[in-house]
Amino acid sequence: MKELTANRQKYKINLMNRDIISIMDFTKQDILFLCEQAYAMREMERTGRRWEMHDKLKTRKLAYMFYEPSTRTKTSFITAMKELNGYVHGFSGVESTSVTKKETIRDTIKMIEANHFDVAVMRHPKDGSIQWAADVAGIPIINGGDGTNEHPTQSLLDCFTLYLLNNKRLDDISIGFGGDLAHGRTVRSLSLSLSHFSNITIRWAAEDALAMPEDLIDLLEERGVKVIRERTVKEVMSKVMAYYMTRPQLERMKNTTANQVNKMMKEYRIDLDKIKGMAAKLMHPLPVNSEIEEIEYGVYFSPHQAFFQQAENGIFMRKALLYEMLDHKGYLTFDDKLSHHLQHGNNRLRRIKKVGTRPTRIIADIDNGVVIDHIKGCKVDELVEVLKLEENGIDYIPAHLGGRAGKSILKLYLDELGERDLKKLALHCPNATINIIRNTQVKQKFVYLLCQNTNCVTRVVNEDVPPKFYKQNGTIRCRYCRHSYVVKHEKVTEEDKKAYVESLPAGI
Repeated sequence: MKELTANRQKYKINLMNRDIISIMDFTKQDILFLCEQAYAMREMERTGRRWEMHDKLKTRKLAYMFYEPSTRTKTSFITAMKELNGYVHGFSGVESTSVTKKETIRDTIKMIEANHFDVAVMRHPKDGSIQWAADVAGIPIINGGDGTNEHPTQSLLDCFTLYLLNNKRLDDISIGFGGDLAHGRTVRSLSLSLSHFSNITIRWAAEDALAMPEDLIDLLEERGVKVIRERTVKEVMSKVMAYYMTRPQLERMKNTTANQVNKMMKEYRIDLDKIKGMAAKLMHPLPVNSEIEEIEYGVYFSPHQAFFQQAENGIFMRKALLYEMLDHKGYLTFDDKLSHHLQHGNNRLRRIKKVGTRPTRIIADIDNGVVIDHIKGCKVDELVEVLKLEENGIDYIPAHLGGRAGKSILKLYLDELGERDLKKLALHCPNATINIIRNTQVKQKFVYLLCQNTNCVTRVVNEDVPPKFYKQNGTIRCRYCRHSYVVKHEKVTEEDKKAYVESLPAGI
């Protein structure tokens, strides 16, 4: 206990009721503070003093919401909370929940909050889903893994493992990555967390189809991390202090069979021959796929194996995190009202030049309504079906401009398109421009931007997540999945784009 208090006085960091969404929301000092608190938890465990933390969170309640399977993360949080004497309840798999009745993330998280939970840890297959849950909730939300995006508490426990291997330091680390670097969230989170520190070198070897994503490499190099691709696992192993192996994420590989993955992994599996004479410790977020066997069985019995200790380190780190988030007086009371900020996004890129002018001749016969312009790459009749215009009794007139224009126009006799319809339009025909006509004048002319990450939660129509963007060093990024966005609309001018970027907030 004394160590925990001393660390608080040393760092003066307050994590009370804080959302844990991305490792990039942490500072270097935040990570070091949590490592020191986790180390104190570990020392209490090692010296038979686990009981000292009993009753620290005896009035607190943790909900776990796992839309995807989990063994380590879920059990680790449950163990951590119970060792602090907190209450735990939740679901793992959606089969017995109202998600099967098409309940949204928004409604599910509000029900968790209404049942007086103090914190929720959530895993979901869609990138950005946890940020959305945090926006909705009035209680802190912990990201237990969102799609292929991030897993911040895994990266914190991985950092703690490296901290122990590196004499309680996180600077001057050389680490190797192997396995599936393209689809897993653990490599992304760990490499980003290490980017807070100095003299970090990442070496990796993998098949092209499983390679480290270019956008991640670019971001790491911008932050001063050396990223080096080697030809073989042995070349990586010979130059690093730790090797971080990952399983192939078959569930995220469309149209790829286990046999194909086996062939990809043939040269990159970890076996006794590859670790012979090496000093590197072998880490893995687990589970190991027992069929593909990215780590062969004999390696489990070698002194290189560090992944079981890595798993226990998750208990110490999550105990430290929950303790820092919830060890305070008072509690957050339930607010049944939703903020109006949750209703609309900031994704309407205004086209400046023609606003306030009379419409062109092709739409001159509509006084008030909506005109969808620049329909390319999709058929008007398909768009009519997608928007359910006939089913909803909405009058419309299609038109087509041949020749060089080669575009179609759809005139709708209604005041405006709702958010769901705008999203459907953007998914089906991303190059379209929406014109709002009032008294024969074009009052609004905009492009409805939608995150280009196909697994982003904002692209799920029925979840009603309003697309939002922010700017970071001149780059447009999605608020939810944080992927970069590139404006590709051929009718958007540099002036339009500049005005839009200037209107965006400078951060999450």
